[in-house]
Amino acid sequence: MRRLLAIIAMLLLVSASVSASAAEDPKIILTSETKVGEVVFLKLPGNPQVGYKWRLNKELSTGLDLVSVDQIGWLMAPKGRSMFFQQRSVLNVVVRAKAAGQAQLAFDYYRRLSGRTYSKTSLVRVIIKPTQISQ
Repeated sequence: MRRLLAIIAMLLLVSASVSASAAEDPKIILTSETKVGEVVFLKLPGNPQVGYKWRLNKELSTGLDLVSVDQIGWLMAPKGRSMFFQQRSVLNVVVRAKAAGQAQLAFDYYRRLSGRTYSKTSLVRVIIKPTQISQ
């Protein structure tokens, strides 16, 4: 019994440290190059059926004046027979390049449960090149 409690305590400590490090150090999940006036489509996997959502974190994002970001909507995965082996749904997001430069978009994947918010932040880097004028 003591061994089981020790293992559970270790697992809780490890999971707490993993979630804390994930919150401190967001990872870049995509780098995309585009030109001014073009659009980039993002597909952010998620599970909205159980309350998970994506939102643009404007405080952590940079270069928001260079782009416009709009959510198109969820493409819902078909329900499977097992709750453990289901396909993930996808949130479609469109990023329009307005000016040359680099934007780093921080997206929070979060869920509110029992008064607490659980979240993980992922980064999308968009490198915007100027359009070439043909003569």
